[in-house]
Amino acid sequence: MTRYYEDLTVGDTYDTGGYTVSKEEIVEFAEQFDPQPFHVDEAAAEESMFGELVASGLHTLCLSVRLFVTDFVQGGEGVANMGGLGMDDLRWHEPVRPGDTLRVRAEVVEKTPSESRSDRGYVEFHRTVHVDGAEVMSITSHNIVRRAEAEE
Repeated sequence: MTRYYEDLTVGDTYDTGGYTVSKEEIVEFAEQFDPQPFHVDEAAAEESMFGELVASGLHTLCLSVRLFVTDFVQGGEGVANMGGLGMDDLRWHEPVRPGDTLRVRAEVVEKTPSESRSDRGYVEFHRTVHVDGAEVMSITSHNIVRRAEAEE
């Protein structure tokens, strides 16, 4: 059963499964998209403020989107997501290290029906990424979700 706009309630929370990040994938991502020394070179990372190799924050963001989409939007009951309007308030609270397992919690914080299109509503999710219960990243996403009446 797909969850439509009407099925989502402010205050609802959804948790994803986990994804464990490897050292190789941290380096591979960073070499392509964020080649700072503490993401790509273990010796340089040891001399950095982190003291060890850490994942790019952009990598953490991408992995959190993947978990949100595969485990929540497409997984289980699924959500009739039509796309996104953007993200706000991106914060990295703690670095992600090789071997860390990321989990995402999404909370519905606001819902607004579209005034111009009856087939959709707008849902704001506060998404937090956790490693062993500690919050490592947070972001607010603005999603477009199909209304159930549009399917009738």
